Amino acid sequence: MVNVSTADGCTVKFWDANHYGLVKSYDMPCTVESASLEPKYGNKFVAGGEDMWVRVFDFHTGDEIACNKGHHGPVQCVRFSPGGESYASGSEDGTIRIWMTDPSTHDETEPFAANGSVGKVKVTAEDVSRKI
Repeated sequence: MVNVSTADGCTVKFWDANHYGLVKSYDMPCTVESASLEPKYGNKFVAGGEDMWVRVFDFHTGDEIACNKGHHGPVQCVRFSPGGESYASGSEDGTIRIWMTDPSTHDETEPFAANGSVGKVKVTAEDVSRKI
């Protein structure tokens, strides 16, 4: 079981926190500041860094499967939501972006709307500040 993700220079590593062992290590296309493993299925991870892009990788192969552009400064942090249906990225440009994951990776029993969300979510700035 992978419990810890680390980003160090151009490398992302995944560690088993129970046994303190390295599970996987991947070289990245740029210097990365943060990485996060998808928590529900553990089949992909996101990484962001100095090139201002948020990349999605296959956990088992390390292949890049998506690349999201939108920040105007280095990406300082990335994190999946608890259910894995989305992930957030925070940048040095002062923005936080929410990205939806590919609906084909979700359990077939879960309802999923065309735009990647079910229902509406209302979040205030105060809610975000408390979480951060």
